[in-house]
Amino acid sequence: MSTLNWLSGAIQALRFCYQRLWHTQILISVLLAHIVFALILGVRSLGYLQALELTAYDFMLSQQSQQQVIDDRISMVWLTDADQRAWGWPLSDEYLVRLLETLLAHKPRVIGLDLYRDMPVPAHKGEAYARLTRLLRDNANIIGIMKFGAKDGRGAADVAAPPALEGTDQITFNDVTYDPGYLVRRGLLFMDNGEGTWHEYFGLKLVNRYAAKEGVYLQNLPEGLGFASFDAKTQQPGATRTVLPPPLPPDFGGYVNSEEGGYQFLLTYPGAPQEFASVDLTQVLNNDFDPALIHDKIIIIGSRAEATPDFLATPFGRWLEGEQRIAGAAVHAYGTSQLLHWMQGDKMGLQSLSEAEENIWIWFWCVLGALMCLWTNSFWRLSALSMAGMLLLIGSVYGAFTVHWWCLLVAPLLGWLGTIVLVTSYDAYHNRHERTALMNIFSKHVSRDVAEVIWQCRDQYLNDGRLVSQRLTATVLFTDLQNFSTVSEAMEPQVLMGWLNQYMSRMVTVIEAHQGQVNKFIGDAVMAIFGVPIPSTTEADIQRDAQNAVNCALAMRDEIEKLREEWALQGMPLIRMRVGIFTGPLVAGSLGSEDRQEYTVLGDTVNTAARLESFDKSLESDNPCRILIGAPTLNRLGTGYQTESVGTVQLKGKAELVSIHLVHKSKAAQ
Repeated sequence: MSTLNWLSGAIQALRFCYQRLWHTQILISVLLAHIVFALILGVRSLGYLQALELTAYDFMLSQQSQQQVIDDRISMVWLTDADQRAWGWPLSDEYLVRLLETLLAHKPRVIGLDLYRDMPVPAHKGEAYARLTRLLRDNANIIGIMKFGAKDGRGAADVAAPPALEGTDQITFNDVTYDPGYLVRRGLLFMDNGEGTWHEYFGLKLVNRYAAKEGVYLQNLPEGLGFASFDAKTQQPGATRTVLPPPLPPDFGGYVNSEEGGYQFLLTYPGAPQEFASVDLTQVLNNDFDPALIHDKIIIIGSRAEATPDFLATPFGRWLEGEQRIAGAAVHAYGTSQLLHWMQGDKMGLQSLSEAEENIWIWFWCVLGALMCLWTNSFWRLSALSMAGMLLLIGSVYGAFTVHWWCLLVAPLLGWLGTIVLVTSYDAYHNRHERTALMNIFSKHVSRDVAEVIWQCRDQYLNDGRLVSQRLTATVLFTDLQNFSTVSEAMEPQVLMGWLNQYMSRMVTVIEAHQGQVNKFIGDAVMAIFGVPIPSTTEADIQRDAQNAVNCALAMRDEIEKLREEWALQGMPLIRMRVGIFTGPLVAGSLGSEDRQEYTVLGDTVNTAARLESFDKSLESDNPCRILIGAPTLNRLGTGYQTESVGTVQLKGKAELVSIHLVHKSKAAQ
């Protein structure tokens, strides 16, 4: 089989396999996507992605909270280091009474005392303690706190509520839930004391008192709270019922098997890191403050003194410069603000996809990454699309967050990138393996440069399993051995084939050395083409092809002379060869059925070259290699060759006259 026919067959077989395996390639890519998907699900189920998902959540939360206005319905009364030095610590019952009486004089709607007062200060129960007891019992809008101790005994112990409030509806807890790193992302609306009795969160109790004045009450309280009065109030004319969100599930958003204790909700810190309007203890005791900060407000009294630290880490803290902690009372103030918005019907609570929906979300990005890899083979396009996909994913997640939906970011992002890397790596390995095999095969039949170009431009040169047909200008060379039939009859078949293969091997080497491509062997004849399968598109290239063909023929003459010397020593026939060369337009492409094809060239140029080879076999009969060329080839040789005009003749099978020239040698060889 000739070189280009063999090449065409090999490429056609490859293309045929690609067509048959295209769906398989899709299946392999999708299979790889599912492998990545399964790995991500496994890694996520072990909790290894939770920290990254929560970091992404923290960033989005910090951006969203800053765009909200700080709640002006809440004011803070702070006990600072200066206050502790001025008034002592713990704050005595006397000063606490003065503080509460001053605040009550300006008619706040509710006061939250975020200070533990489980015993008198000083320790004995004096007149000040009695006044404090009466003050707390006589003012139902003052809320005291307690603390639930760690049930495993390894954490903080219980802290009781102020004794004066025992048996009243003015006791609440201020416990919080910590994430790894002691970040407070979740709050507790209700907690069970372990004996079937539920208690309200500090902020929720404040909001209930505040909203009750406006006829807004809770509706879906957990069983065991014992607040039947609320249910009764909701039946009053004009009352508005507020439905709290359901408890936070353990796998909400980016969480994986989070702590399930209590009735949890996700803190959104509306307005953070802006601070609430505030006054300090000294200002209140000295009546040096604006009464508007107190009147009809929710007042939270807390400490932010470094001497008695009560500071917590928050999701937005890592994005702050300087101090990244905030006082515990401020965390409760943000939680209270969030609950106030809920009471008003604002959609401040985040929602999340179900676990099945989250898995579909991750799966979608894995499969999309695989399909994207199939769509493009360009590294730069793949890089650009990979980046575009990342930006689209990040934008989609952030956009969903702005409308109160928390969607996973890290898991689908890893699915997107992991699938792209895996599918691209597989394709690179597959292509490298295939390219190595094809280059090893092609380089035996065409020059490595040509094989390389065909591989790099395979999409350009291949179509539906065939080499793409091209109309081009090329130079065709025909060779033939004179009297081969007569000589072959006198030789043994094995000897004949060995002798002929020796001749063909030398000629093919010469042709390829001059950038020619052997198109076919026809018995003892050889057909070679200069300018295919990579077409010459400029006149300079076409001229180079013509010169290569003539130089090839002259090199064949030298080679046949060497062969004749070797054959003379071996007692083999001394045979001469004829060469015909013609340059002109032709059509190159694959010819044949779907199962069997050959690469060939068609056109008058081919026929003319063949006729030149067989023209006047007696011409220059003493030359071991006679070379005839047409005028189009001669016109492209320039002045570097010694030629002789044979005349203008009508070749067999052609209507038009052809100018024929005999090539003697190149002037460079003189």
